Amino acid sequence: MKQMRMLAAAAAAIVCVSGLVWAAGQPNTLTPQEQKEGWVLLFDGQTLDKWNATPELAKVWKVVDGAIKADPSGAGGTMLSKDTFDNFVIKAEFRTGPDINSGIILRAAPPRPRPAAGEKPAPIPGGPGYELQIRDKNPGNYTGGEFLTGSIVDVVKAPHDAKILPNQWNTLEATVTGDHFVVVLNGKKVADGHDAKRASGHIGLQLAHPEDARDTPIEFRNIKIRRLP
Repeated sequence: MKQMRMLAAAAAAIVCVSGLVWAAGQPNTLTPQEQKEGWVLLFDGQTLDKWNATPELAKVWKVVDGAIKADPSGAGGTMLSKDTFDNFVIKAEFRTGPDINSGIILRAAPPRPRPAAGEKPAPIPGGPGYELQIRDKNPGNYTGGEFLTGSIVDVVKAPHDAKILPNQWNTLEATVTGDHFVVVLNGKKVADGHDAKRASGHIGLQLAHPEDARDTPIEFRNIKIRRLP
């Protein structure tokens, strides 16, 4: 009986410790050290309060099981953060398959009203922003098709072995300071380049051309950002 009580106590201690470890590392939270360093969450795991989720975009981007999930059955779209950022480090986790055409937009231009019927949209000063690519395949008919996962489109290409780990959580980090962009995918630096078109803008979550991969959603979580001088 005494041995059984000791085993039960040990098992309870293991469960307690495991629970503490899980709680310390659960998604969409900041550690005390991250808070001290100035990190902020762009997603709390429950709402899209930090994002401009217009009614149209809310059909594409939804909160599902603690992640921001894009529905590939519709037309796609890019959802922008409410805040703008100049120099920063951004970290995020994403889960998808290799057929996806997605990305994180850095220093995205503010949304503009749609042009009237028959009118062409006016050029965006400085361009629409920088696309941090999440796409393993080049369909051959899109702008920036050669810039695959981990690349900054039209700025710097990631190596060909920078691939999505299919259907598991991938980590993506970008440091943006002045005209300098550094990208780390799953712990490995994959891109380092320079461009000075845009100095500030929103963060964007993009789902592009979902018609090419109707059965491939993408999810984002642990989206956190720290402003730099």
